[in-house]
Amino acid sequence: MKKILYFVIATAVLCVVSCKQKPKSTEEAREEFRTSLTENDTLEMLKLGEDCMELLKKKDIEAAIAMLYEYDDSTQSVQPLSDATRKRYEHLFKMFPVLEYMRTEYTFFVEGINNLKYDIIFAEEEHPEENGVPKTSFMFNPVKIDDQWYLTVKRADQEIGRDE
Repeated sequence: MKKILYFVIATAVLCVVSCKQKPKSTEEAREEFRTSLTENDTLEMLKLGEDCMELLKKKDIEAAIAMLYEYDDSTQSVQPLSDATRKRYEHLFKMFPVLEYMRTEYTFFVEGINNLKYDIIFAEEEHPEENGVPKTSFMFNPVKIDDQWYLTVKRADQEIGRDE
């Protein structure tokens, strides 16, 4: 009988403790994620982006796309690009070939939302002093899962992490 009483009391205490735990705020989640990162994390994440951009510059679109993943918010997992997404990025990279690139931003926000942005020069301009150089931007979403970084693509509906 004592064992049952101890079990009931222990269960009640666990319920009270777990019910009192509130969900983390965005700021708390951001701070927890950022403080867990190391210098090596930054280097690994930047290397993924640079490797992908170099492949695009060499016009090896297939190899660059093979480096990309999609992030699933609900399961917090990555998977290879779907056929539709793969075709969309293949078309995008052919339409805007990378002649030159420059990293313009990288921001760690939270586990599933980070920014790695590049400005891309995609065409030669005969008179750049008059018209400017034709360029666009690509933004990736690097995520870290089980101590491994993945270069995922930003979705149109996905938040772009920004410090307020």
